[in-house]
Amino acid sequence: MAVTINAFDGILSEDPLAGPANTRMKENIPKYDTAPCERVEKGQNNTFMIFGRDRDKGWASGYGGKGHTRAGAIDIVVGIQGWDPVHGEVVQKNFGSMANDKPGDAARIYISQRADIDKYFDICDGSMGQSKAMSAIGIKADSVRIMGRKGIKIVTGQAPQQKTSLNGDLPAQFGIDLIAGNRDAAGYLQPIPKGTAIRECLEETVESISQLNQLLTDYIAHQMIINCALAGSPITGTAGPVPVAALSTAIPRVADGTIKQLQNVFMELIKQQLNLVTVKENYLKPTGATYINSRYNRTN
Repeated sequence: MAVTINAFDGILSEDPLAGPANTRMKENIPKYDTAPCERVEKGQNNTFMIFGRDRDKGWASGYGGKGHTRAGAIDIVVGIQGWDPVHGEVVQKNFGSMANDKPGDAARIYISQRADIDKYFDICDGSMGQSKAMSAIGIKADSVRIMGRKGIKIVTGQAPQQKTSLNGDLPAQFGIDLIAGNRDAAGYLQPIPKGTAIRECLEETVESISQLNQLLTDYIAHQMIINCALAGSPITGTAGPVPVAALSTAIPRVADGTIKQLQNVFMELIKQQLNLVTVKENYLKPTGATYINSRYNRTN
């Protein structure tokens, strides 16, 4: 066998198809079963770009298989048959599964004008249910990275016309689900907290508790004076002890002051209750103007 030398890197190889320095490589490549409507651009290393109609398996699958119009699709896939490709074996698309032991093809970007994208990849319902008969993009690989030097926006919206790409009605505003492990059991997927609203809620709650603490502290201080007066004991403080005899004339005034103090404390406690109810309504209920949880976005 002839010895070849890569002219750019000087890499020595006894096999002209060994593949060093991105030279041609001999490897197992399955044969994709091209449907009659499809045009396939095929690379030399198990890479495909498939232009056709929607399908996730054989010719009869998807909306292309059902004969629907407006079901154009572009399938960009590498590594058909995943880790164990059989050279020359005729194969169909294999989206695999996110729910069980079906890894599928190695990596894929699938774009379809009409698809049941969650069904194709076996994705759980989440908070927004399954996407059916709608335009969709599915991206699947061992690792997916999205990078932006100037930020990344993930946006959902009904758009001004509130219609889908197929002119269907959008019944509601849908959000964003971040689902690790493809699990969405009841109570497992929860609303994402909103930091600013939580901070404001905590600040108001702490302030309310602080006011309550001050109110109770003042009340106890007055009550200690009253208790000492009623017990006939001297009251000691910064001004020194108060003689017991002097308290006999002070008791009526203390009684009158006690009534007023209790009235003031009672009114302040009512205000405290109303304030706490307001905090609960505004921050802790979904109908509140500053609800601490996102109404649309959820995660586990």
